[in-house]
Amino acid sequence: MKPYPAAAVCPAELPGGVLHNVGGPPRATITWRGTDRFQAGGAPRQAHEEATPFISRGMWLQLTISIGQRDARYRRDWNTAAALLHLVEPEHGLEESAAQERLTALIEEETARRPWPASLLAARGGWTGGQSSELRMEFDHVLATFVAMSKCTGSLWLRSRRPHLAPLHAPVLIEPGSTPMRGVRWSQRLWFAQGIPQELLSALGTPKPRDNRGASV
Repeated sequence: MKPYPAAAVCPAELPGGVLHNVGGPPRATITWRGTDRFQAGGAPRQAHEEATPFISRGMWLQLTISIGQRDARYRRDWNTAAALLHLVEPEHGLEESAAQERLTALIEEETARRPWPASLLAARGGWTGGQSSELRMEFDHVLATFVAMSKCTGSLWLRSRRPHLAPLHAPVLIEPGSTPMRGVRWSQRLWFAQGIPQELLSALGTPKPRDNRGASV
């Protein structure tokens, strides 16, 4: 390649589009402030909406179901809707296809009954040591956990999404060690950017206690 004449404009001074054509990175940059701009449930609240009964603004809600081997509800195989439905309606007695329809209907009814936002950020798994300062609450609630898990697509939870039961068929296996039990656990975290509605919290019951480090126990 011939050197540029002294009077020529060097590539570093060319417009971003031209730079791209000669192999260099464009000057223009795009900044996306993902969660800073995320509005769960629609537009930001106006000043007159500040009185809405929210427990806090910006909080994680973790929903779990934990079942140990000594629990009467414990099963070795959760790969059927009938098995999952036993956690909600223990005496249902339905065949698989009917149980799947019933479980799907119960999830949709629970979603419609509570003030769930239209959309939420979602994350799987429990808390890590670096999250001890984050605002969060954890509840052990079967139907709400099914709602949280079955309506997620990637890192997004959508109220209008038809329940997808596949994630419910694969709970995490709990081995003795850090926890004093062997069993299974379903768990899902949801980020309420505008705070968790008090009506929803009341329906979930009593939050799990946390130790002096802020972790759930």
